[in-house]
Formats: sequence, structure tokens, C-alpha cells
Amino acid sequence: MRLFQYKTKDENREIGLEKEGTFYNFSKMDSKNSFTSLIEMIKNNSFNAAYISDVVQQAENSKSLDTFGISNNVEFDTPLEACAKILCYGVNYASHAKEGDNPIPDEPIIFTKTPNTLLPHKGVIEFPKKIGRVDHEIELGVVIGKMGKNIPEDKAMDYVAGYTIINDISARKMQFDDLDKSHPWFRSKSYDTFCPVGPYLLPADAISDPHNLDLTLKINGVVKQNSNTSQMIFNIPRLIAFASEILTLNIGDIICTGTPEGISELADGDIVTCEISELGLLSNTVKVL
Repeated sequence: MRLFQYKTKDENREIGLEKEGTFYNFSKMDSKNSFTSLIEMIKNNSFNAAYISDVVQQAENSKSLDTFGISNNVEFDTPLEACAKILCYGVNYASHAKEGDNPIPDEPIIFTKTPNTLLPHKGVIEFPKKIGRVDHEIELGVVIGKMGKNIPEDKAMDYVAGYTIINDISARKMQFDDLDKSHPWFRSKSYDTFCPVGPYLLPADAISDPHNLDLTLKINGVVKQNSNTSQMIFNIPRLIAFASEILTLNIGDIICTGTPEGISELADGDIVTCEISELGLLSNTVKVL
């Protein structure tokens, strides 16, 4: 069972539940709280596998689940539209460092993307042709579940609410041009639509091992990236601890854990699919303006 957010015909937001390939309205199923966003569930300490299972079980006991069924062609929303920060880590897979001719870092390399970059499942990745080469980067996204500062590594996983799929779209030529000028790479990461995310957000306790998840990215059905989160240079506790030394982490913040080898250029009309085991599949099309 996996949760997601979607928009209704009247532009309201609801929480959906995917169960064995069928979609249901979880917001209406949960008669006790009627949450309309996943961030509400996280803040209420209700975003966990046990709570979700209880809601589904109660719904099955009182009515048929079919009562709460919705179309599988819903308009997906991003799972965390209200996130305060998107914190990203570069060169966190040795294989990606090698393909970019970069040394293995001795500490995490952190940067940010802005919330305007967030794009839902089935949304369109758009960018102007004039900026040159633009690449895909599949990543595991870690969502923070409680506020923390100077978090020790041995406590860091207690701050994780859940996990999702991220595609860190990067204007590669622009990034390299800025690096050559000793400029930050901020603009190459922060165009609108440059952070597809979702469609699902899974509670931390619903994932068997976040450090052993397969990542696969395909362009038009052809595999471009294929790795496992076990290959990260710095693990999730290290990334959380490192970020929290610099700034306070808040509920709903997203930490993007880096991409493996296999980055390649996107072209107009491409269909990009990102799949992470247990987390589902994120798909977006590309439009070059």
C-alpha cells in the first residue's frame, strides 16, 4: 500500500492510496482525521505503516473498499508541495564520480534546489533549447519527519518520515560553464520542473532497507542508469547529520541522496521513467522550448 496526493476535478487536493494496482480515496477512507495532505499526516505522527493499515482495515470492515475507489487516471500532485527545503548531494556514488572525472569526495557535497522545481508524476519537464545539454539523475529522496539541528548520526534515522523518488534534472552545459567561471551551480539546478518527485511517499517503517534499493532510469524504454543505494559513498544518517550541522531541518524537507552513473542528455519528446524498488515508478515527458 502506497500513498500519494492528487487533484480533484474542482482543484482540491486529496490523499490517494494505491493497493494492488487500484487507487482509492484515502482522505475519505480515514473518517477519523480526513487528512488532505501527507504533510498533515506527518505532523500528526500518523504517517506510518500501522496507521495506514488500520485505516484500510476499518474501511474494509465497515464498507467495501470499492466505495472509496477512484480512477487510475487521476491528476497526480507532488507528494510534498509545501516542502521548505530541497537539499541535494552531489557525487555521492563512486561510479558517478568516475564518469564525471571527479575525485571521491572526503565529505558530502551539498547544494539546494528551490520548491518551484517540483514536478508531479506525468508532468512535463520543460527547458529552453538555448541552455544546451540537460541531463537526468535518478535519486532516492528522504523526507524529514521532525525538526532537528546538530543531529547525531546514530539518531538520524529517527528523523526520517519516509522515502520517495527524485529526478534531479540538471542543465549540464550551464553547470560546467558556471564551474569554469567559479560561479555556483544554483541556476543549472533550479529551472521550473527540474525536480520531478513521487508519485508515492512511503513511510520509513514500510521500507525494508533504504540502503539496499535498486534504482533504474529509462529513456524511451532504454536503461540508462541502473544501480543500488548500497553504493552510496555517504549513507543517509551521514547526509542528515551533515546537513543539520549547517541548518535546522524541518518537517517536509527533502534530502536528495545523489545519483549513480549513467547520466545522459534529454531530448524533446523523451519519456523518462525512474523506478526504485518498493517505491514505484515516476514517469515524465520532456519538452524543449
